[in-house]
Amino acid sequence: MQNHRIFQELGARKLMEEQLVRSLKEGLPPFVTLTAYNLSRAGISFYGLLARRQENKPTNWLTIRLADHPLWLLEAQQVSIEFGNPADLLGITAKVQQFFQDPQAEDDFYDLLPLEIAVLQFLDECQKQGLIWAVRLPEAIFAGHKKFPLDLKNDFMKADLFLGDRNNLNNFLLPVEAKSFQAALAVLFGKNLLFSQFSRGRLLRLLPTNQWIQPIIKQRTTGDHGWEKQLTDQYGEQLIAAYEKAKQGRDSNFLL
Repeated sequence: MQNHRIFQELGARKLMEEQLVRSLKEGLPPFVTLTAYNLSRAGISFYGLLARRQENKPTNWLTIRLADHPLWLLEAQQVSIEFGNPADLLGITAKVQQFFQDPQAEDDFYDLLPLEIAVLQFLDECQKQGLIWAVRLPEAIFAGHKKFPLDLKNDFMKADLFLGDRNNLNNFLLPVEAKSFQAALAVLFGKNLLFSQFSRGRLLRLLPTNQWIQPIIKQRTTGDHGWEKQLTDQYGEQLIAAYEKAKQGRDSNFLL
């Protein structure tokens, strides 16, 4: 009986996902396409990466969120559309169309600069080395588990930053002082190019949204010098030094 109920729930979520994708696509204007999407495991939050491709113009991006509850991140660069009752998804198309008919919708599109692409490539290299970035949240925000908002320009920036073991932060955790880089992480997190997971010790794990960043990385390059030089020029040698230290020390179970 339990397995049967699980399969029923999975089937219902699959149908809901298909309906959300269909409703969103039907509401999109010309030149705007759905490049990637993901449906959160907890609650109903559908995130879509939209690409606007026009002739002789660079690709612009927009992060859209369809959900039955408010976004917990403050200062996030994404469009959030609440659809109310999850049993009635038929009104989503009209809401999406209404959003794009507003001239101010132009302000929600963003271009990913070469430095941001370099950061994404760096994060991709980190995960290939079994490493992820994390921040330590204030007790109230961590205990609330998304019931209390996280301000990306204040709370996030005041949090301690770490580079640790992707599989288990308890095995390896290296503190890193790099506020400018942390600000770049906050921006990417606010665009859903990073997603989060709560972990022990009030830690919020920040993982690349792979189905989003891989098309971006493949489409754009950061220039002849690659991501390492760009990050060194922008954030200093200390960031790359921390990365190299983490690669070497991951097997040494360095923990604070």
